[in-house]
Amino acid sequence: MDQHPLVTVGMPTYNRPASLQRSLDSIRAQTYRHLEIIVSDNASPDPRVGQLISTAYSEDQRIRHFCQQSNIGPAGNFAFVLSQARGAFFMWAADDDEWHPTFVEKLLEPLLSHSKCGLYFCDFDVRYPDGSLCRDYGSFYHAYREFLHDDGIKRVTHYALQQPERGKANLIYGLFRREALIDASVIKYFHSKAWGVDMLVVCDVLSRWSFSLVAEKLYSVGIQPQAAALSAYEAGTLPQGSKSQRWQLMASHLNYFLTYLRIMDKAPDSNSLSTVLFFFRLLPLIIRWLRLDLA
Repeated sequence: MDQHPLVTVGMPTYNRPASLQRSLDSIRAQTYRHLEIIVSDNASPDPRVGQLISTAYSEDQRIRHFCQQSNIGPAGNFAFVLSQARGAFFMWAADDDEWHPTFVEKLLEPLLSHSKCGLYFCDFDVRYPDGSLCRDYGSFYHAYREFLHDDGIKRVTHYALQQPERGKANLIYGLFRREALIDASVIKYFHSKAWGVDMLVVCDVLSRWSFSLVAEKLYSVGIQPQAAALSAYEAGTLPQGSKSQRWQLMASHLNYFLTYLRIMDKAPDSNSLSTVLFFFRLLPLIIRWLRLDLA
């Protein structure tokens, strides 16, 4: 395999010029230089966003930029940057996060060495917009170690059973073998408008490809002060609002769990027995969530 393959960084953005500047600078400063940086502005009303992207493009020809004519939603913009990718490896980059300069270099090396590895990630910090550390979160390393199995059935099982508040959705920001994303046909998830689409994408990849992890903190996730303490509702486990909204939430959660079952059923290592056993392991969690939705 080419030891210096093209890595595509897909950065969907909307109306956050200050954080976008920091995030884009962080990607451009990566020690691994063979990057394609795709920035898609989701019809931001703030003209500074377009001006910032145009200036960055004039300085760095690795950047390809797009401006959506109308807002296609966050999921649509995530799908769009992936659809434009040309690299053998791919990562999504949020417009309020930052990366250590060696992030791509250190995560790419094991992907080049292990052809069955589809996703590589690292531990990370959670920080406020001013750069200060949010101490409500510790290390995510031990939570992610649960997915380090050679067996796809075990990877799917551990991933589906782990509670979202432990941070499993953040694996969407790892470095992927683009073939793994195509193999999983992840575009369908982004267009499904399903709850937990980021987690379903990751789980589908893990059903087919192995996962690797580095203990170093090479990444900082941006968070707004009011979002620091996640409520159970925001984690997707408690209802809020009218009875109609609770029923809608219940339906979306049920679809979320049914999709996990479909992922297991299609996993290369799976069979009828493993799917049935997985269902019975998942059932208590399904019942708990649905009861909370209707409480």
